[in-house]
Amino acid sequence: MNYYLLFWLMALAQGSPYGAPQSACATMMPGHGFNPQNGTSPFIVIPLTSDIMQNSFVPIGLSSLSSDDFKGFLIMAFSNSSRQPIGKFSIEADGQSMSCFNGTDNAATHSINNDKSWVMLNWMPPYNFVGSVRFRTTFVKNASHYWVGIESDPVEVIPLFIPSSAGHFSPSLGLALLILIVGMF
Repeated sequence: MNYYLLFWLMALAQGSPYGAPQSACATMMPGHGFNPQNGTSPFIVIPLTSDIMQNSFVPIGLSSLSSDDFKGFLIMAFSNSSRQPIGKFSIEADGQSMSCFNGTDNAATHSINNDKSWVMLNWMPPYNFVGSVRFRTTFVKNASHYWVGIESDPVEVIPLFIPSSAGHFSPSLGLALLILIVGMF
């Protein structure tokens, strides 16, 4: 047997051991040479809050719903109006951020293809972004079994409000409220 063919087949069976390839940015497909699974995914992407204030982060869990583990993942955030990923990811273990479509850290992927049942990461919206965001994730169980674009529940990014009456704030009223609050302790 040709050694080059054997090496190629072994590489294909292993998948992308050190993260999704840059080519996966456009389709979220790992490029293993197999079609994605059509059935229900045994994995889920879970934003740990349903809303956040502008310029803060969302903790996100990638989890197994069964005894199955996943070896790889690729996650991106999309607003209702965006066709390209937005925001920035940070991850401490079992992953790394990656940059797609000339963005910076706007996707995250695995850093090694060991078995995982849970991965924790953080996402921060673009500066001053307000609106709804959904996270889409590709989970890779093995080279031939993967699920593309598994979508999270939405997360609402809420604006930081500055009271419109702030220009009319009475210093004496503020002092009275401060005295009242301090007196309660």
